Amino acid sequence: MWVETTRLNQVPEWGVLKVKVEETSLILNRQGANVTCYRNACTHLEYPIDMGKVSNGIITCPFHKFQFELDTGKCLNAPSDSLESYPVKIEGEIVFVDLD
Repeated sequence: MWVETTRLNQVPEWGVLKVKVEETSLILNRQGANVTCYRNACTHLEYPIDMGKVSNGIITCPFHKFQFELDTGKCLNAPSDSLESYPVKIEGEIVFVDLD
């Protein structure tokens, strides 16, 4: 089920935007025309990562410093881990996420 989250221009390029959809906290990231969406939870201890530092396409968890690639969700500290991702589609200027 596709759910409207925000307008494309609200998603910071090379940054993250925290949104809440149906009780699920998410982060959106935009790199050029590509938008990704992940659950706002570090794979380490499930703490929120939206306040983490973003640099060169990598977000660092503010609590335990785990790092994740924002284009793939892959964890750099534990390569077998990845952020939980959700499909994204853009219609006009609206960003939709599929939570199913």
